[in-house]
Amino acid sequence: MPFNKETASEAGKKSSRLGTRNKSTKEIKEAFQLLIENNLEKMEGWLDKIAKKNPEKAFDMVIKLSDFIVPKLSKQEIKHEEKELSPTERRARIAYLSEKLNNFKDRPNQEQNSRPNVEQNPRPNGKIVG
Repeated sequence: MPFNKETASEAGKKSSRLGTRNKSTKEIKEAFQLLIENNLEKMEGWLDKIAKKNPEKAFDMVIKLSDFIVPKLSKQEIKHEEKELSPTERRARIAYLSEKLNNFKDRPNQEQNSRPNVEQNPRPNGKIVG
């Protein structure tokens, strides 16, 4: 059987796609979720018994169960390359940031000044905005 447009299309339909979940994985997760939901009261009792003897072990069990329920966050790495400043550049940067800080301190509170005066800003239908 030669590999042509039709056979390639058929092979693509049968193959697994990147990013799609395996059917058995999905079924296992659903079965596990159902098991947890149907035995929630029993599990609470079991955790209470374990917690009376060993609270740390009960806490560890809750954490382990959460791995199946709470999605894991992926680890992100931030790379920052710092450029070495010359003494002249450093003084200029300090002067710039000092001026910016002084301007910030001299500004009135933005939140207070950004709110409109209610009586001066009626809605188009004549009602006062509050």
